[in-house]
Amino acid sequence: TTKMTPRQKYYVVFEGRERGIYDSWERCQPLVYRYKGALFRSFDSLKVAEYHMHEYVHNKYGVQVCRPPLIEDDIADEDIEDTKLEERKCSYKCWITSFAILFFLCWICTH
Repeated sequence: TTKMTPRQKYYVVFEGRERGIYDSWERCQPLVYRYKGALFRSFDSLKVAEYHMHEYVHNKYGVQVCRPPLIEDDIADEDIEDTKLEERKCSYKCWITSFAILFFLCWICTH
């Protein structure tokens, strides 16, 4: 029997004791364990992890930071394109939800 090598994962700590990208759960876990409001996620490639960290910082603080350099690896750019498509879908859903809440609040205030 052949033993499959586990695929490398990268862990992004968006909110925790120390924000960053980590290459193992053992390094990530102490930064988020029992941290109120911890926000973290794993990714299958460093390129995608860096993309999400950049987008998080840009969206949270409204600042443009240097884009991470492209990494030469075997991960296709479709990973990021798929991610952008999902973000657009989510953004649209959030906009619709926000609009519905605002409409409802205005309706309550006028009736």
